[in-house]
Amino acid sequence: MREKGVVLWHQETIDAREVSRFAKWCEDSGLDSLWIPETWVRDGSILIAMAAQAVEHIKLGAAVFNIYGRTPGLMAQTAAELDVLSDGRFHLGLGSSGQVVIENWHGIPFGSPLKRSREMVEALRQAFRGERVKLDGEIYRMSGFKLRRKPVQERLPIYLGSNGPNYTRLTGEIADGWIPFCIPFSRTRDALKFLEEGAESAGRAISEIDVAPFVYTAPFDDIDRARALVKPELGFYIAAMGDYYQAQLTRWGYGEDADNIRAAWRKGGRRAAGEALSDELVDDLAICGPKSRCNEMLAALREMGVTQPLFRIPDETPEEDVKRALGTLGELD
Repeated sequence: MREKGVVLWHQETIDAREVSRFAKWCEDSGLDSLWIPETWVRDGSILIAMAAQAVEHIKLGAAVFNIYGRTPGLMAQTAAELDVLSDGRFHLGLGSSGQVVIENWHGIPFGSPLKRSREMVEALRQAFRGERVKLDGEIYRMSGFKLRRKPVQERLPIYLGSNGPNYTRLTGEIADGWIPFCIPFSRTRDALKFLEEGAESAGRAISEIDVAPFVYTAPFDDIDRARALVKPELGFYIAAMGDYYQAQLTRWGYGEDADNIRAAWRKGGRRAAGEALSDELVDDLAICGPKSRCNEMLAALREMGVTQPLFRIPDETPEEDVKRALGTLGELD
């Protein structure tokens, strides 16, 4: 079987003591990796450290740490320690987050996310190699220090969470993995062209990059129930996370749907936004339904170039169904 990952369920509200249990469920289900987000609610590094104490084989990833909340030095220290705690199984996902979160929560101007990402990755590469970091960038100026707590992995994998054309090109140029979200399955090949352009500009093959999109999934026999679990969460992202995902869906041909979802959100909130999602759009953004159908959809994604889907089980899924869902996901090809 090829690699499959899972995103931490109920990541904003799960009791920290339950993270270890969830991580063990993932490992016992035959999944290859567990990825823990970091929004404006939890410190993802602490949750990853707790998961590292519970599992022995699966990889652990940050999906993603924003590039504004930690300096390059602190990011290097955090990543190296997590790699040591996980015996060399940590993958570092980075992303820009959004202007509202960065400026209103972190209190930092949301300027030049691509330039900041490039300089952050360059500083981290030097630090992970054990070099004294020398960087004379427009955002960061560093000299004289090296990372004394080296990671286990000689090349600790760095992923970028990106969706737009320019950020995706940068990902192809400098990253080991790509974590997109909310790109319709039907446009996956089109989006991968930007990744390939970036890779080619750096003399790399796209096959060197792990294509690891967030994929909402509800692998249950009742497809109507499965879609109903996914819809409110997708609706929230499209309608309430600023203009980003609405603009993204518009760019990929779902502008009318995105406008309708935003209008429904304004009138009736999260559930109304979910109800405004058509089954057609859900099936182009999420994997829902019986195991056989999930396998078919996953096979189609792999054919398009996805190498490691990161499955996200909706938070509204009852706990008794979550373990069953993990078992099903572990059995998919």
